[in-house]
Amino acid sequence: MKYPLEGFKVLDFSRVLAGPYATRMLSDLGAEVLKVEAPEGDVTRHFGLQNGEISGFFLQQNVGKKNLCLDLKADGAAALVHELVAVADIVVENFRPGVMDRLGIGWKTLSQINPKLVMLSISGFGQSGPERDRASYAPMMHAETGLLARQGQINGQPWADMSVSIADTLSSLHGLIGLLAALRFVEATGKGQHVDMGMIDAVWGTDDFANFILDGIWTKETHAGFWEPWDAPEGATIGIAGTQQYLWKVFAAADGIEDPTPPGAPLEDKIRLRREALANHMRNYSSFDALSERLEQAGLAWGRIREVGEDALSEQSVAGRGIIVELEDDGTGAPHRTVQSPYKFSSAASGITPKSRAAVRGEHNYHALEDWLGYGLSEVEGLTDKGIVQFPTTRFPAPKSANAQNGVEDNK
Repeated sequence: MKYPLEGFKVLDFSRVLAGPYATRMLSDLGAEVLKVEAPEGDVTRHFGLQNGEISGFFLQQNVGKKNLCLDLKADGAAALVHELVAVADIVVENFRPGVMDRLGIGWKTLSQINPKLVMLSISGFGQSGPERDRASYAPMMHAETGLLARQGQINGQPWADMSVSIADTLSSLHGLIGLLAALRFVEATGKGQHVDMGMIDAVWGTDDFANFILDGIWTKETHAGFWEPWDAPEGATIGIAGTQQYLWKVFAAADGIEDPTPPGAPLEDKIRLRREALANHMRNYSSFDALSERLEQAGLAWGRIREVGEDALSEQSVAGRGIIVELEDDGTGAPHRTVQSPYKFSSAASGITPKSRAAVRGEHNYHALEDWLGYGLSEVEGLTDKGIVQFPTTRFPAPKSANAQNGVEDNK
């Protein structure tokens, strides 16, 4: 099967997470992604389990990409980028606004070189606006948009950041949607686009609770009652979507649970006593499977609250849907397990294969410049002597032909 984005070339200047996640998805969909990495390397090479240059975090966001190591501040680097942009379809970057312009590779310059170029820029507060120059990471955006305060109110706990970088991944995903829409626009009009994705725009634009804030009716009770955790048999905890009132009707009808409320009891007592009865009834069910089967029969959505790690990985859909990929040992000592692409098509391919891996810095210096620009050995060596192209780690051999493969296995 073919990949939907086969044939598209992507220059990826992004680092950390907002940006690399979008280009990982582009790679999973078949585009050729060339990660342009600084000599000092992406900081995420040091996040998580470290084996050589490839940490678990870096692997997850950069598997399947090729790697070109450039010093963008070196004399002549901008000219080389201009040549690459001339044959690229997409550029992705997540520097602070203005950095690409100072490097001589901003949108105005690149769009003149390649009028059909689509460029995605991800930043905290967007390319325009009163706070465009502010540095930002996901936790700051979670704080500024009220997400942290809301979680604290709902959980009755001190404010603490979430364990998922929501602002980063949302901006990557919305940026990806913007890119795909822009490619359709190029196809229809021949005119390229600069997609300006602010993390603050992505968070607000995806917040399904924004209506409560806009209508001035937000309280922590807004969220209460729809989804609650309950003790279950076998020491488990289960979250059930449904109000206590509806759950009472389900179990009263199905199991004949008796109402413990005395006649004439106040409403508060009725709610408390029925809750205690419900909790005891579910906790003392014959087995966890029997309880979950009853909930299924009632058409209720439920989820077992699993521990971090192997407990979560043991959920049957993880294996059933192929969510985790076991990568083959390539001899580098890199982590060999990561997550698969979430995209599944009826008659197209997506994602990585067991042969896929992440590249070390400069691994495809020769191959990429030969493949994209037709450069020979002497030209790459000349750029290396000038400090533009760099080999921070192992010096990889020059390719023998324009079709030479050295480095990351194609994921197609």
